[in-house]
Amino acid sequence: MNKGTSVLVTLTIIAVLLAINPVASATTSPQENVNLYSGNSLIVSSDQAAIKSVVVRGNLTAASISNVVPPAKNFTMTTNTTQLYTLNVFLSYPSPYKTAIIINDPLSKSSSHFTDYYASGGDLNLTIFASFQAPPSTGGGAPIGWSSFFGWFSQFGNAFPVWIKILYLVLGAQFAFVGFRWIKFEDDKRRIEGHLPPLDRGNKTYLWTDIAFRTLLTGFVISLALMLGEVLIIAVAQYLFFVNLNLFPLVDFFSLLFVAALGTLVYLTREGLDRFFDLKPMMED
Repeated sequence: MNKGTSVLVTLTIIAVLLAINPVASATTSPQENVNLYSGNSLIVSSDQAAIKSVVVRGNLTAASISNVVPPAKNFTMTTNTTQLYTLNVFLSYPSPYKTAIIINDPLSKSSSHFTDYYASGGDLNLTIFASFQAPPSTGGGAPIGWSSFFGWFSQFGNAFPVWIKILYLVLGAQFAFVGFRWIKFEDDKRRIEGHLPPLDRGNKTYLWTDIAFRTLLTGFVISLALMLGEVLIIAVAQYLFFVNLNLFPLVDFFSLLFVAALGTLVYLTREGLDRFFDLKPMMED
Protein backbone atom coordinates (compact mmCIF):
# COMPACT_ATOMS: atom_id res chain seq x y z
CA MET A 1 0.00 0.00 0.00
CA ASN A 2 1.52 3.28 -1.09
CA LYS A 3 1.62 6.52 0.91
CA GLY A 4 -1.30 8.15 -0.93
CA THR A 5 -3.54 5.16 -0.29
CA SER A 6 -2.68 5.17 3.44
CA VAL A 7 -3.60 8.87 3.76
CA LEU A 8 -6.90 8.24 1.97
CA VAL A 9 -7.75 5.32 4.28
CA THR A 10 -6.91 7.41 7.36
CA LEU A 11 -9.12 10.28 6.24
CA THR A 12 -11.96 7.83 5.52
CA ILE A 13 -11.71 6.34 9.05
CA ILE A 14 -11.76 9.82 10.63
CA ALA A 15 -14.83 10.79 8.60
CA VAL A 16 -16.64 7.61 9.68
CA LEU A 17 -15.80 8.21 13.34
CA LEU A 18 -17.07 11.78 13.14
CA ALA A 19 -20.28 10.57 11.54
CA ILE A 20 -20.79 8.00 14.31
CA ASN A 21 -19.85 10.37 17.17
CA PRO A 22 -20.89 13.89 16.14
CA VAL A 23 -19.61 16.82 18.15
CA ALA A 24 -22.06 17.89 20.85
CA SER A 25 -24.06 20.94 19.85
CA ALA A 26 -23.77 24.15 21.80
CA THR A 27 -26.38 25.11 24.37
CA THR A 28 -29.44 26.76 22.84
CA SER A 29 -30.10 30.16 24.42
CA PRO A 30 -33.42 31.67 23.29
CA GLN A 31 -34.73 34.97 24.69
CA GLU A 32 -38.36 36.05 25.08
CA ASN A 33 -40.06 39.34 26.01
CA VAL A 34 -43.26 38.55 27.90
CA ASN A 35 -45.81 41.23 28.83
CA LEU A 36 -48.22 40.40 31.65
CA TYR A 37 -50.72 42.22 33.84
CA SER A 38 -50.10 42.59 37.56
CA GLY A 39 -51.74 39.66 39.30
CA ASN A 40 -50.98 37.26 36.46
CA SER A 41 -48.71 34.26 36.89
CA LEU A 42 -45.74 33.49 34.66
CA ILE A 43 -45.30 29.71 34.37
CA VAL A 44 -42.43 27.77 32.78
CA SER A 45 -43.65 24.20 32.31
CA SER A 46 -41.91 21.12 30.91
CA ASP A 47 -43.22 17.62 30.23
CA GLN A 48 -40.04 16.23 31.81
CA ALA A 49 -38.16 17.10 35.00
CA ALA A 50 -35.81 19.27 32.96
CA ILE A 51 -35.62 22.47 35.04
CA LYS A 52 -32.22 22.40 36.72
CA SER A 53 -31.92 25.96 38.04
CA VAL A 54 -33.75 29.30 37.98
CA VAL A 55 -32.23 32.74 38.58
CA VAL A 56 -34.58 35.74 38.98
CA ARG A 57 -33.44 39.36 38.99
CA GLY A 58 -35.78 42.16 40.10
CA ASN A 59 -37.78 43.31 43.11
CA LEU A 60 -38.18 39.94 44.81
CA THR A 61 -40.02 41.34 47.85
CA ALA A 62 -42.98 42.17 45.60
CA ALA A 63 -43.08 38.75 43.93
CA SER A 64 -44.30 35.31 44.91
CA ILE A 65 -41.97 32.63 43.56
CA SER A 66 -42.53 28.88 43.68
CA ASN A 67 -39.93 26.95 45.64
CA VAL A 68 -38.37 24.87 42.85
CA VAL A 69 -36.40 21.81 43.96
CA PRO A 70 -34.43 20.69 40.88
CA PRO A 71 -34.97 18.73 38.83
CA ALA A 72 -38.51 20.08 38.43
CA LYS A 73 -41.23 20.29 35.79
CA ASN A 74 -42.78 23.67 36.68
CA PHE A 75 -41.76 27.12 37.87
CA THR A 76 -44.23 29.90 38.74
CA MET A 77 -43.80 33.59 39.56
CA THR A 78 -46.54 36.12 40.43
CA THR A 79 -46.59 39.78 41.43
CA ASN A 80 -49.42 42.21 42.08
CA THR A 81 -47.41 45.32 41.24
CA THR A 82 -45.92 46.74 38.05
CA GLN A 83 -42.41 45.32 37.92
CA LEU A 84 -39.75 44.18 35.44
CA TYR A 85 -37.97 40.86 36.00
CA THR A 86 -35.25 38.92 34.22
CA LEU A 87 -35.44 35.14 34.50
CA ASN A 88 -32.71 32.70 33.51
CA VAL A 89 -34.15 29.18 33.38
CA PHE A 90 -31.63 26.42 32.70
CA LEU A 91 -33.13 23.16 31.43
CA SER A 92 -31.38 19.91 30.60
CA TYR A 93 -32.58 16.38 29.85
CA PRO A 94 -30.96 13.45 28.03
CA SER A 95 -34.04 12.59 25.92
CA PRO A 96 -36.51 14.79 23.96
CA TYR A 97 -38.64 17.20 26.01
CA LYS A 98 -41.06 20.06 25.48
CA THR A 99 -41.10 23.35 27.38
CA ALA A 100 -43.79 26.04 27.37
CA ILE A 101 -44.11 29.61 28.66
CA ILE A 102 -47.65 30.02 30.02
CA ILE A 103 -49.49 33.13 31.25
CA ASN A 104 -52.19 32.43 33.83
CA ASP A 105 -54.89 34.97 34.68
CA PRO A 106 -56.53 34.03 38.03
CA LEU A 107 -59.18 36.72 37.62
CA SER A 108 -60.61 35.22 34.43
CA LYS A 109 -59.43 31.71 35.39
CA SER A 110 -57.75 31.25 32.01
CA SER A 111 -54.30 30.30 30.77
CA SER A 112 -52.60 31.03 27.45
CA HIS A 113 -49.45 29.59 25.88
CA PHE A 114 -47.03 32.38 25.05
CA THR A 115 -44.63 30.09 23.21
CA ASP A 116 -43.43 26.45 23.18
CA TYR A 117 -40.05 24.82 22.70
CA TYR A 118 -39.06 21.35 21.59
CA ALA A 119 -35.61 19.98 22.35
CA SER A 120 -34.36 16.63 21.13
CA GLY A 121 -32.27 16.44 24.27
CA GLY A 122 -29.49 18.39 25.91
CA ASP A 123 -29.39 21.89 27.37
CA LEU A 124 -31.71 24.86 26.97
CA ASN A 125 -30.78 28.18 28.57
CA LEU A 126 -34.02 30.20 28.44
CA THR A 127 -33.93 33.94 29.21
CA ILE A 128 -37.27 35.67 29.86
CA PHE A 129 -37.76 39.42 30.23
CA ALA A 130 -41.08 39.58 32.10
CA SER A 131 -42.83 42.96 32.27
CA PHE A 132 -45.78 43.07 34.67
CA GLN A 133 -47.96 46.03 33.68
CA ALA A 134 -51.07 47.65 35.11
CA PRO A 135 -54.28 46.03 33.83
CA PRO A 136 -56.42 48.09 31.46
CA SER A 137 -59.21 50.19 32.92
CA THR A 138 -62.69 48.74 32.56
CA GLY A 139 -64.21 52.22 32.21
CA GLY A 140 -65.92 54.45 34.75
CA GLY A 141 -69.38 53.83 33.33
CA ALA A 142 -69.28 50.08 33.85
CA PRO A 143 -71.83 48.81 36.38
CA ILE A 144 -70.44 47.65 39.71
CA GLY A 145 -71.92 44.44 41.04
CA TRP A 146 -71.07 41.52 43.27
CA SER A 147 -68.86 39.99 40.57
CA SER A 148 -66.73 43.17 40.49
CA PHE A 149 -66.48 43.17 44.28
CA PHE A 150 -65.41 39.51 44.46
CA GLY A 151 -62.92 40.09 41.63
CA TRP A 152 -61.39 43.01 43.48
CA PHE A 153 -61.36 41.04 46.74
CA SER A 154 -59.60 38.14 45.01
CA GLN A 155 -56.98 40.44 43.52
CA PHE A 156 -56.45 42.13 46.88
CA GLY A 157 -56.15 38.78 48.67
CA ASN A 158 -53.41 37.65 46.28
CA ALA A 159 -51.17 40.39 47.69
CA PHE A 160 -50.79 38.45 50.97
CA PRO A 161 -48.72 35.27 51.35
CA VAL A 162 -50.56 32.05 52.13
CA TRP A 163 -48.99 31.70 55.58
CA ILE A 164 -50.22 35.21 56.55
CA LYS A 165 -53.77 34.29 55.52
CA ILE A 166 -53.63 31.06 57.54
CA LEU A 167 -52.19 32.86 60.58
CA TYR A 168 -54.91 35.51 60.72
CA LEU A 169 -57.63 32.97 59.90
CA VAL A 170 -56.60 30.84 62.89
CA LEU A 171 -56.19 33.84 65.19
CA GLY A 172 -59.48 35.37 64.06
CA ALA A 173 -61.40 32.15 64.69
CA GLN A 174 -59.78 31.68 68.10
CA PHE A 175 -60.32 35.26 69.29
CA ALA A 176 -63.89 35.31 67.93
CA PHE A 177 -64.75 32.08 69.80
CA VAL A 178 -63.17 33.20 73.07
CA GLY A 179 -64.58 36.71 72.75
CA PHE A 180 -68.12 35.47 72.12
CA ARG A 181 -68.00 33.23 75.20
CA TRP A 182 -66.47 36.02 77.31
CA ILE A 183 -69.11 38.60 76.32
CA LYS A 184 -71.94 36.11 76.82
CA PHE A 185 -70.60 35.12 80.25
CA GLU A 186 -70.18 38.76 81.31
CA ASP A 187 -73.69 39.66 80.13
CA ASP A 188 -75.31 36.67 81.87
CA LYS A 189 -73.41 37.41 85.07
CA ARG A 190 -74.61 41.03 85.08
CA ARG A 191 -78.22 39.98 84.48
CA ILE A 192 -78.17 37.39 87.27
CA GLU A 193 -76.42 39.46 89.93
CA GLY A 194 -78.10 42.74 88.97
CA HIS A 195 -75.57 45.08 90.62
CA LEU A 196 -74.28 46.22 87.20
CA PRO A 197 -76.35 47.12 84.13
CA PRO A 198 -76.42 44.41 81.41
CA LEU A 199 -74.43 44.93 78.26
CA ASP A 200 -76.31 46.85 75.58
CA ARG A 201 -75.47 46.91 71.87
CA GLY A 202 -73.08 49.81 72.27
CA ASN A 203 -71.14 48.00 74.99
CA LYS A 204 -70.93 44.87 72.84
CA THR A 205 -69.76 46.92 69.86
CA TYR A 206 -66.95 48.38 71.97
CA LEU A 207 -65.93 44.94 73.28
CA TRP A 208 -65.89 43.41 69.77
CA THR A 209 -63.75 46.33 68.57
CA ASP A 210 -61.35 45.63 71.42
CA ILE A 211 -61.23 41.94 70.45
CA ALA A 212 -60.49 42.87 66.81
CA PHE A 213 -57.64 45.13 67.94
CA ARG A 214 -56.14 42.41 70.11
CA THR A 215 -56.36 39.95 67.19
CA LEU A 216 -54.51 42.30 64.83
CA LEU A 217 -51.90 43.15 67.48
CA THR A 218 -51.23 39.47 68.24
CA GLY A 219 -50.94 38.60 64.54
CA PHE A 220 -48.61 41.53 63.93
CA VAL A 221 -46.29 40.50 66.77
CA ILE A 222 -46.23 36.84 65.68
CA SER A 223 -45.60 37.61 61.99
CA LEU A 224 -42.90 40.16 62.83
CA ALA A 225 -41.18 37.67 65.14
CA LEU A 226 -41.24 34.96 62.45
CA MET A 227 -39.85 37.29 59.78
CA LEU A 228 -37.07 38.60 62.01
CA GLY A 229 -36.28 35.07 63.17
CA GLU A 230 -35.88 33.82 59.60
CA VAL A 231 -33.67 36.77 58.66
CA LEU A 232 -31.51 36.16 61.74
CA ILE A 233 -31.17 32.43 61.03
CA ILE A 234 -30.18 33.02 57.39
CA ALA A 235 -27.70 35.76 58.37
CA VAL A 236 -26.02 33.62 61.05
CA ALA A 237 -25.83 30.60 58.74
CA GLN A 238 -24.40 32.65 55.87
CA TYR A 239 -21.92 34.91 57.63
CA LEU A 240 -20.92 32.70 60.57
CA PHE A 241 -21.08 29.17 59.14
CA PHE A 242 -20.83 30.07 55.41
CA VAL A 243 -23.95 28.07 54.59
CA ASN A 244 -26.69 29.30 52.26
CA LEU A 245 -30.08 28.16 53.55
CA ASN A 246 -32.96 27.82 51.09
CA LEU A 247 -35.89 28.48 53.44
CA PHE A 248 -39.51 29.27 52.67
CA PRO A 249 -39.63 33.10 52.26
CA LEU A 250 -41.49 34.73 55.16
CA VAL A 251 -40.51 38.39 54.84
CA ASP A 252 -43.41 40.45 53.49
CA PHE A 253 -43.40 44.17 54.27
CA PHE A 254 -46.79 44.81 52.67
CA SER A 255 -48.53 42.53 55.18
CA LEU A 256 -46.82 44.25 58.13
CA LEU A 257 -47.68 47.74 56.91
CA PHE A 258 -51.29 46.82 56.10
CA VAL A 259 -51.89 45.19 59.49
CA ALA A 260 -50.19 48.09 61.29
CA ALA A 261 -52.40 50.63 59.47
CA LEU A 262 -55.57 48.58 60.03
CA GLY A 263 -54.70 48.02 63.70
CA THR A 264 -54.18 51.77 64.15
CA LEU A 265 -57.62 52.50 62.67
CA VAL A 266 -59.28 49.90 64.90
CA TYR A 267 -57.48 51.30 67.97
CA LEU A 268 -58.62 54.85 67.17
CA THR A 269 -62.16 53.55 66.66
CA ARG A 270 -62.10 51.86 70.05
CA GLU A 271 -60.82 55.00 71.75
CA GLY A 272 -63.44 57.10 69.97
CA LEU A 273 -66.25 54.80 71.12
CA ASP A 274 -65.00 55.20 74.66
CA ARG A 275 -64.30 58.95 74.74
CA PHE A 276 -67.09 60.37 72.59
CA PHE A 277 -69.90 57.82 72.99
CA ASP A 278 -69.01 56.36 76.39
CA LEU A 279 -69.70 52.81 75.16
CA LYS A 280 -67.12 51.18 77.39
CA PRO A 281 -69.05 49.08 79.93
CA MET A 282 -68.64 49.70 83.65
CA MET A 283 -66.22 47.26 85.26
CA GLU A 284 -66.45 45.63 88.67
CA ASP A 285 -64.17 46.87 91.40
